[in-house]
Amino acid sequence: MADEWQHLWLEVPRDDVEAVEDALLAAGALSVTLEELGDEPVLEPQPGESPLWAETRVVGLFEGSVSPAHIVGTLHGLLRPALLDRLGHAVFDEDDWVRRTQADFSAMPIGERLVIEPAWEAGTSMGERLPIRLDPGLAFGTGKHETTRLCLEWLESQALAGQHWLDAGCGSGILAIAALRLGTGQVDGTDIDPQALTASRGNAELNDIEPARFSLYLAEDYPADRQVDGLLANILAPTLVELAPMLSQHLKPGARFALSGILTHQADAVAAAWTAAGNEVTTFRELGDWALVAGHRPA
Repeated sequence: MADEWQHLWLEVPRDDVEAVEDALLAAGALSVTLEELGDEPVLEPQPGESPLWAETRVVGLFEGSVSPAHIVGTLHGLLRPALLDRLGHAVFDEDDWVRRTQADFSAMPIGERLVIEPAWEAGTSMGERLPIRLDPGLAFGTGKHETTRLCLEWLESQALAGQHWLDAGCGSGILAIAALRLGTGQVDGTDIDPQALTASRGNAELNDIEPARFSLYLAEDYPADRQVDGLLANILAPTLVELAPMLSQHLKPGARFALSGILTHQADAVAAAWTAAGNEVTTFRELGDWALVAGHRPA
């Protein structure tokens, strides 16, 4: 692997992202990533959707030995000139890249009992807190976002010993791993993205979670007749409303649930949908612009 790397990026409208991705790959990019330019959150897509920001930075990663002139020349031959007006370029070595990535994620205490630790740190000195080690990657969920913190803080207040829970939309696996560290006997994780299942399995291994205690499924393959003692779902409000009847069928009588990924003004609609699906909503919590809705299935 080369010791020096370079990024070349273009800032383009949503409709041109795919063409720019293809052009960067044709110019020799090893990978292409998309970055937000404004304050326009995109968290969890609906099944089959790939939402993008109205203005997106499309970044190509190239080996340092590739000539920038060659890259730009290839782009000129593939893209209309207007798309090259907002072009940027930067060179960096591998050590700088790793340090910048790691600086964005450091140990974080959560609630009263948990601490999220990056995989590259040997450990923290945060007393008796239970560590959850994570390698932040392609899947959503490092503990930084308010929705994840709301779920973790709610989860640590629950009696979990020996129970079987479901993490719907598991992402990085952070909620499932936290539940297992806090005493659940078994957690199932589901997601519509295969990459999330890979990330969840990798993070479970970092935490020495036995594979038999953490079963992972594509959402479409989750057994329809499986019932659990508790449910975590940190996705988005429209999806929580749409899936309320189906997810509720997985709850045993008396099972608890916590839902997040909900903007505060959406909480009532989510609560109404889950009530209509035969549940009792008992708890609302807020953090910043985000809310958690929790309750239980009547016994």
